Amino acid sequence: MSIDVRDICFSYGKGKKKVPVLKDITFSIGRSESVGIVGKVGCGKTTLIKHLNGLLLPDSGSVTVDGLPSSKKEVCKKTGILFQHPSKQLFCRTVFEEIAYGPMNFGIRGDELDRCVHEAIREVGLAEEILERSPFSLSGGEMRLVALAGVLSSSPDHLVLDEPTSGLSSSGKANLFRILNSLKNNGVGIVLVSHQLEDVLDVVDRLIYLDNGEIVFEGTPSEYLASMPSPVPQVTELMRGLKGSGIDVKDDVFSVDHAFEEIYNAWSKRKGNF
Repeated sequence: MSIDVRDICFSYGKGKKKVPVLKDITFSIGRSESVGIVGKVGCGKTTLIKHLNGLLLPDSGSVTVDGLPSSKKEVCKKTGILFQHPSKQLFCRTVFEEIAYGPMNFGIRGDELDRCVHEAIREVGLAEEILERSPFSLSGGEMRLVALAGVLSSSPDHLVLDEPTSGLSSSGKANLFRILNSLKNNGVGIVLVSHQLEDVLDVVDRLIYLDNGEIVFEGTPSEYLASMPSPVPQVTELMRGLKGSGIDVKDDVFSVDHAFEEIYNAWSKRKGNF
């Protein structure tokens, strides 16, 4: 069961004003897999993910989700997308109505609807008392979690998040990744979209790097650091600089915790030689 993208091309505009945005894109994303889609602003990331649940249809090529063409309504239920600005996904009078909107669209009513809403709010770690409040009375972090609960209430097989850490504090990021890891462990495929490598390298199984609407790299985070000279996270640049100056550290490091461990070990070895 997977998202399968095959040779898709997509352009905005028509005729002489046609602007190619995606060019022969091919990849697959399996259930329980976490994948990062990264690249500079304007490289086509958001346009690409809109194809994963039928918000956009390709000019050529195909997108299927668990064997269904992306044009089918069921695909919207299978692939939930949380866009960068959660406030733009919120429009109901109460948090309960906001989270219930998706399941109601798929015909769920009564006790089953209540169950979907309460499970989703618990899944994102918010108190059930919040359900009667207006979503627009919440903090930015709470609004993001409500928007996420609104996507989860339809029980998607795949969850796509566009710039998921934008505006979040360190604790907010940690909480979000805790939720995503729990979802992955329960069989949900996770797709993280970002122009910041630091936001995804340490939490994904596989990386897809887009440049000017084309895939220029696909592989594990370690393979990316081994084969791509740039761009790399700042912590990786630091480790490469330290290694270049003769300090015995690994330079394929992309997390702060790993970098700290490497530097501490190198310092301990040097101290022991004095």
